[in-house]
Parts: sequence; C-alpha cells; structure tokens
Amino acid sequence: MKRASALGILILVLSCNQTKNLKPNILFLMADDMGYTDAECYGGPIKTPHINGLAGEGMRFTDFYSAAPNCSPARTGLLTGRTPSRVGVYDYLAPDAPMHLPESEITIAEMLRASGYETCHVGKWHLSEWTRNKMLGPKPDEQGFDYWFAVDNNAEPSHKDPTNFERNGKMVGQLKGYSCDLVVDEAIHWLTEYHERGRPFYLNVWFNEPHAKIASPPELIKQYEAYGKDAEYMANVSNMDEAIGKLLNYMHEQGLDEDTFVLFTSDNGPYRQASTGAFRGKKSFLYEGGIRVPGIIRWPGKVNPGRETDIPAGFVDLLPTIATITESNAPADRTLDGNSILPVLLGKPFQRDRPLYWFFYKRYPISALRQGDYIIMGNTEDVYRSPSHPFDSLDQVFFKNAKLEAFQIYNVKEDPGQKNDIYGRDSIASEELKTALLKYYKEVISEGPVWEGLPEK
Repeated sequence: MKRASALGILILVLSCNQTKNLKPNILFLMADDMGYTDAECYGGPIKTPHINGLAGEGMRFTDFYSAAPNCSPARTGLLTGRTPSRVGVYDYLAPDAPMHLPESEITIAEMLRASGYETCHVGKWHLSEWTRNKMLGPKPDEQGFDYWFAVDNNAEPSHKDPTNFERNGKMVGQLKGYSCDLVVDEAIHWLTEYHERGRPFYLNVWFNEPHAKIASPPELIKQYEAYGKDAEYMANVSNMDEAIGKLLNYMHEQGLDEDTFVLFTSDNGPYRQASTGAFRGKKSFLYEGGIRVPGIIRWPGKVNPGRETDIPAGFVDLLPTIATITESNAPADRTLDGNSILPVLLGKPFQRDRPLYWFFYKRYPISALRQGDYIIMGNTEDVYRSPSHPFDSLDQVFFKNAKLEAFQIYNVKEDPGQKNDIYGRDSIASEELKTALLKYYKEVISEGPVWEGLPEK
C-alpha cells in the first residue's frame, strides 16, 4: 500500500514537470506611440482595465525609458540591449532606405532560442523592409523568431482591415478586423497550435495602436465623444487594451500566466502632446515627453503585486535582465548598455554600472544622459534642425563630425517638466555630468557604422 502511494506521488511529480516550465515564459506587450499619461494607472483618462490589472498584479515603473524617441531605434535598443546608435539605427526606417537592424546583432530571441525557448513575434516589426519591392535587412526569422506574423512598418491602409501582414515569409492579403485583434488572435493561434507545452516561450506582441493612421470601433469612439477630436485616439487605446485582455484571459484559462514574465510598455513618446502630461516634448524629442514611457512588469511569485518604483530603468535593461532570470548567455563580445534590473524587481538594492544614454540627431538637443536624478543634454552650438525627412547622407556627415558644446541639466525628480535648466549652478556636478555625457557620446558615435547608399539631400 505504501509502495503504491509512493509510486502515485512519483507519477504526479513527473506529470507536473511535463507541464510546468523550469524557466519562465516571456511576454512583451508593446504599444506604438502611446503616451505616458494615457492609461488610467498612469493618471490618464482612457479606460484601460487590463493594463491597470497588470499594474495591480505587478510593478509599475514611474521612470521607465525607451531607447530612442521614435520607432526603429527604440525597438533596436529593446531587442539588443544596446544604444541604437551604437548599432547604426539612427532613425526610423523610411521606405527604400538601406539602414536596418544588422543581422550580426544578437537579439533577445536569438539568445533565448539558444537557451531552449520557442520564439514568436506578432505585430509591428519596423527593423527591416520587405513589402516595397526590396528586401532591406533581416526578417524576424533571421533574428531568432521561429514563427512570425508581422508588418514591416505600419498597418495599411489603417488599423482596420489591413492589407500588408506577412506570415512566415508569405504575404497574407487583406484581413478583416482591427490590427490589435488580428495580432492577438495570431498570438493565441500560435500558443494553441504551435507552442509545445512544457517548453518555455518568448512571445512579442507589438501592436500598431495607437500610431496614426488610426481606426477604432464606433461603439468605443462613442464612449469618448465628450473629448471631441481626441475620441478616436482614446478609443484606439481602449481597443488595444481589450485585445490585451483577451490574450491574458486565454493564458489564464490555459494555466500559462503563473509561469510568465509580462512586460507592458510603449515604443516611444506620443505624437499627441496631451498624452505626455506635464513632460516637455513628445515623439522625436529627447526631452522626457519623447523617451519616458509606461513600464509595467508582472511576474507572479517573484514581483510583489501593487508595487511602484521610481528607480530609472528602460529598454536597454531588458536583454540583460531576461538573460539573468532565464540563465541564458548574454552576448559577451560586444558592449551592452543596459543593466539587469532583477534586484529592482525583487525589492533589493540596485546600482547601475552604466548610465542611461540617448542620441537622436533630428531634434535639439541631440544627446542625453541620465545619472541619478539628473539628465544632462547636449547639442552643437550650430543647432542642426533636421526636418522630418528620412535619414540621408548629410545627416550622417553632420553627426559623425558634430561636437557637443551647449549643455542643459535638469533634476527630473524635482522638475519632470524640465523647465529649470541648472547647468553651471553647481560647477563640480555640471563638469562631472558633462564629462560622462561626452565620453558616452564619443564612444557611441565612433562605434556606429556608416551606411552606404543613403539618399542625397
């Protein structure tokens, strides 16, 4: 009798081990151009119950940063753990431009696949181009994703009934429905039909919403009609939140949520100034409105629910953090600009060994570095105000030779709106911050590759 009971227990343990991952699943949920103050849990007016739920069940970062103030470089920094200018992605990928995420870069997907993970990307990509008669840069499968369903840039002609999705190398044709629903349905399809239970997975769900050109369900627009011209934008965020809820509910029903590390964020600051709250600037600017984004991490059993932290962190920290928690080998043959923020998640002491750094040549200032509560920003005396055009040869000549000569410093803890420039008031602190910025700027710009075949201005 005792022997039979012991055998039964052994069978039960083995059965559990077949269904429970030894390493956590990783799920990244990313909005496109969503503002810091859009969601309710960040003080916004838009109904986002499922994003709020993630914050209530996990940790909400108040000082979470994108790697850049627009799309392609931001996504580059997230996937590689490297400041995007070091990689050579200096701007968004315009049609027919030769710039792209180099295949030589090692992404989170490649790192995790080598560690036994299944990998899937659904939604926006914008790290290479494939739909305009040219193949410029690697597709997701060449950067570590086993399965993918994506658009290389934005959903066209809008979020509704898009025509430009591709699945595993084949164009899908026109689809019916809203982009966020189509992307989540594909993620659920992959989890249902392709994911092998018992193996950990890494799943990117990168939405097109609320990047223009938006399209939202009329019934949701009606809920926000009191906001006038902003109603469709707000409905667009709510529609994405409902899609997130559908995916999270599916994972809960399948018993996947307890083993899953979930991140929700936005790729960069918004184009809609009202979505930045009190922050200065917006998308395409290195002021807080362009780079500070929502950041929520839920990790059951590890991150205590309902926590909030003001410790600065961001996209470049994700690869080293995921490497640590999955016991994967982060790239050792190149500079990583992030730090593992596992101590922050576990409520333990944390100290950065590299500051958060940004470079973006298109708007003044062109370079920024955060150290502690302070951000120092730098620009050339001869301000190069590049208009909203694709990256070209003169841009590259400009910043490869530019010298930082004009500086601003803000205490963003006390002055998040960056209204009070304190550069020079404390000469010792100013010189220390300037030295750190110049060192990082020189290092990154010298390492960034030079692209051939850029358009002439």
